[in-house]
Amino acid sequence: MRSVSHSVFKITNADADQMTEHYARTLSPVKVEPLLRRSLISVEDRHYIVGRCAIWNGRCHSGMKVTLSGGPDAYALYLPSSGIMAIEAGRKQLVSEPAVGLLGDMSCFDKLVLHADRSHIGMAFEKSAMIKQLSELLDAPVADNIDFADTINLATAKGSRIAALANLVWSCLDGDEVHETPSAFIERLLQAMMTMLLETVPNNYSTRLTGPISPAIPKRLKRAIEYMHANISSPMGVADIAEAAGTSVRALQAAFQQFKDTTPLNYLRAIRLEGARKALTDPANSQSVAEVARSWGFSHMGRFAALYHQSFGEMPSKAAKLGRGGSK
Repeated sequence: MRSVSHSVFKITNADADQMTEHYARTLSPVKVEPLLRRSLISVEDRHYIVGRCAIWNGRCHSGMKVTLSGGPDAYALYLPSSGIMAIEAGRKQLVSEPAVGLLGDMSCFDKLVLHADRSHIGMAFEKSAMIKQLSELLDAPVADNIDFADTINLATAKGSRIAALANLVWSCLDGDEVHETPSAFIERLLQAMMTMLLETVPNNYSTRLTGPISPAIPKRLKRAIEYMHANISSPMGVADIAEAAGTSVRALQAAFQQFKDTTPLNYLRAIRLEGARKALTDPANSQSVAEVARSWGFSHMGRFAALYHQSFGEMPSKAAKLGRGGSK
């Protein structure tokens, strides 16, 4: 469980240099300018950090321009309650006003322009946290950054749910300290927000996310499969696999049945046979059939040949011959 850190600031009638110095000290190096030449700047902000996420509620009374020298490696969500904010990101200009939220890659932000009386709830999620959440949803590694659509219509049903969840997170953080919400609960809400954004806001993974969804695979089942692959040529039984996965034999068997529709040993045999087949049909392979069989955990050649024929409809010797360019 992570602790929650909290900061509050209110600056009234500061000049641009004072604001630039303040942000450099508290957030990140930026250049701050007033919207009107030589005017003073007044802002206030309440800011929380929970694990790899940040949540804040800010108001800019006077308006200002903030030029970034390289934004954080995070995805930012802005949910306005009043006023207008524009973000320059390369050739794009994104505009947020009441009922229009923004979700984007902060590392691409060049300049933020906050007009007078702009207020919003902001949430930032480190890229590693968002990508981890996406990987869990897809049950697959994620190689590329997430490219979200820029604006969110908060007047729609989906948009209003995002805003409602953000307000719930904020109320849990910024409520009465006597009734302080456990940080573990807030972390779950932030995970729910990342999931909602990934599944609701169009992005370059939307097609994969809207495909058939399978239940999340338990960590102990993943550990069991990892153990099988790491020790593929070694003798192992169900008890060995269960011990390596940190679970009981019965629980392991139930997990394989539920999520893989097979038994642990049948799953192990399948990945061994598939590995042996790839090796035998590889033109660059110079090992004998027996050597390949042993490298994939088969010690009995007759048994290996029978299982191979049962799975692929041919003998391993024929597969090896074809893989090396032999005729049928």
